[in-house]
Amino acid sequence: MSQSIKDFEMSFTCGATSLATKQFYVVKQHTDGTMILAAAATDKIVGVLQNKPAVGQAALVRFGGTTKVIAGGAINPGAWVTSDGNGKVIATTTDKDVVLGKFLGSAAAAAGDIIEVQIHIFTLSA
Repeated sequence: MSQSIKDFEMSFTCGATSLATKQFYVVKQHTDGTMILAAAATDKIVGVLQNKPAVGQAALVRFGGTTKVIAGGAINPGAWVTSDGNGKVIATTTDKDVVLGKFLGSAAAAAGDIIEVQIHIFTLSA
């Protein structure tokens, strides 16, 4: 069972593409200041979308505490996770990847699972 412990959240504006079907996906800030889906492991991640905003609506982003997030592939407990090309999380140990946080599960996750991640954003360096 995944849970979510609210610590730090902030509202931004949803960017040019609706995020109405992207609750619990990883987001980044666009150059215009709006929130859009993260699309690479090296994107400068802001946090995880907590609601379902349409274009121009408030996008509630969690960037502290723990959060539910959608897995993009198999992830083992304790793994560092980053964004895949679709805003879902995948395991990483790759130099220069931006880490969202650590998977807190007690069993491996599969693609499409909703998992709990302890948010700790940083860039991996070898």
